[in-house]
Formats: sequence, structure tokens, C-alpha cells
Amino acid sequence: MTRVTKWLVNSAALVIIVLGMKAAAPMITQVLVILFLAIVISPVYYLLRRWRVPSWLALTLMIVSMTFLCLYGMNVVVSRAALDFTKKIPDYHRALVDSAAGFREWLHEQDVEVPAVLLEEMLQVDANTISGVVKQGGAIVGLFLKNAVFVLIIVSFILCELPTLSAKLRGRRWMSESLWERLTTIVLHVRHYMGIKTLISAATGLCVYLGLMMMGVDSPVLLGFVAFILNYVPVIGSIIAAVPAVLIALMQHGTLKGAYVAVLYLAVNTLFGNILEPRFMGYGFGVSPVIVLFSLIFWGWVLGPLGMLFAVPLTMAMQVSLGSMLREFDAQRADDLPITESSE
Repeated sequence: MTRVTKWLVNSAALVIIVLGMKAAAPMITQVLVILFLAIVISPVYYLLRRWRVPSWLALTLMIVSMTFLCLYGMNVVVSRAALDFTKKIPDYHRALVDSAAGFREWLHEQDVEVPAVLLEEMLQVDANTISGVVKQGGAIVGLFLKNAVFVLIIVSFILCELPTLSAKLRGRRWMSESLWERLTTIVLHVRHYMGIKTLISAATGLCVYLGLMMMGVDSPVLLGFVAFILNYVPVIGSIIAAVPAVLIALMQHGTLKGAYVAVLYLAVNTLFGNILEPRFMGYGFGVSPVIVLFSLIFWGWVLGPLGMLFAVPLTMAMQVSLGSMLREFDAQRADDLPITESSE
């Protein structure tokens, strides 16, 4: 087989794999959520063991705490905040129509004429559409709760396997020393990244929640949760999280309060995203901003919106794996080269 033929075969195999991942995106994203949760939570077990806490007690404390936090979070954030927000959608629509009318009057004072029909067509939404949005929001909340319970159960089973997981994996016949080293490096990198990113995201969501609550903006719990989740998406996540909060503040309190909310998001993301996160994260991963942007596009296309949350960890795992494979290939080529002796 020639080199060109090998390249074509490998390219075709890669395309088939990517298309298969895209077709199985719902299942893959659920598996990724489970794996990354287990990777982030597992250091707590080893910390408790280092404090001489018995293994069974450490696992019990972790599972009970995780269950309580998840159920409490789902009840407060998802069940209450999300449903309350969907019920307020008609009020937001009326406020948006009034704001558009006021904006048209201001343009008229500036001698800029905008047809009223144009604004009415842009903002025309009937009651059935709003009712459908509310019902769809409730269905999404129910589906999220069902998936969250399933993920919680699977992660609990994985945590119970932690004491013997390393020995079981290393005992497999297919587990070579190089593969084990590669997997360990990937897990350490992902754990370090996801751990720091989770702390930074939690601090970002908390500051956004407190700021919006003090400003009197509606749904501060939900908007803080959105800021926490979207902070995992690099570059564009913080911008997307700020848009609904600014719009709600504009519709609820006017332009000045909307500007205050924009300043709040800018200050919080500058402090945590541009100052503290690079300082704690370090620059040892070697993932450039250009690669991050391309990974967002690629994984978002393959796995959907959830793929953007895991774009950087997946890219880091691929980078570590490819780097290790290239080093092994170079070492194998060096061993296969004939040793020539210089003639005297």
C-alpha cells in the first residue's frame, strides 16, 4: 500500500468516525458529562483518604453530599427559577413592545422615521406562540431533571469503583505501560483544568447572582446558574451569558440599569477570566487561542451545544494522545534505522 493510499484510507476512516460521533451526539455528550463529573469529584476521595478517613465512609460522604447538592440545586435553580422565568415571558414581551415604541419615538425626535408596521411585524408574537414557549420550557426542565438523576446514579457507581479502579485497569491484557501513562497524563490534565475551571465558574456565577440580586433584576438565581455553566465555554461563553441579563434589565428597569448589568458582567469576567484564571491555570497545556476557537466550532458542530462545554478538555486529551503517539513513532523509527559503521 502506497503512502497516498494510506493517507486516503486514514482520512476516510476519520471522516466516518466524526460522522458517527455526530450521529451519536446525545449519547456521547451524556457519557462525557458522567466522565468529567467523575474526574472532577474523584480528588475529594483521595483527599479524604489522605486524612485517614475509611474508604467506605469517604465514599458515603461524597455520594450523600453530591446527591443533596444536586437535588437542592435542581429544585432551586431548575424547578423554581426556570419555571418562574418561563411564566414571565409574556410580561417581558409586553415590556419589549413598549421599549420598541419608546425607541421609535426617540428616533422620531432625531428626525429618523421608522415605520411602525416594521416594528410591529418584528415583535408580533401571538398568545399561542408564547404559551407554546412556556410549555416547551416546562418540557425541557422535566427532561433535564430526568437526565440529571440518571447521571447522578452512574457517577455514584463510578465513585464506588474508585478504590479498585486503578488495579483493575492495569490488570487488563490490552493495557500497556505506554497506554497507561498516556491515560494518566490525560486524566491529570483534564482534572487540573476542570477543577480550576469549576471553581472559577462557581465564583463567577455567585458574583453575578449577588450583583443582579442587589440591582433588583429578575431571575438572579437562573442567570447566575447560566453564567456558571457558560463560563466553561471559552471566549464566547461569558458574552452569551451576559445577553439575557442585559435584556431583562433593559426591559425591567430601563437603559441605565442595563448598562450597570453590562458593567457587572464585564468586571466579573475580567477579574476571574482574564486575571485569576490564567494565574491559577498556568500555561502548561499549550492550547493556543486559535486552536480553542477552532475546537469550539468543531466540537459544537459534532456534539451540539454541550460539545462546546467540553471543547478544551477534549482538545487537550487529543493533543496529549497525539503527542505521545508521535513520540512512540519517532522512537520506533529510530530503532528501525540501520546502524552504519564508518569505514576506515
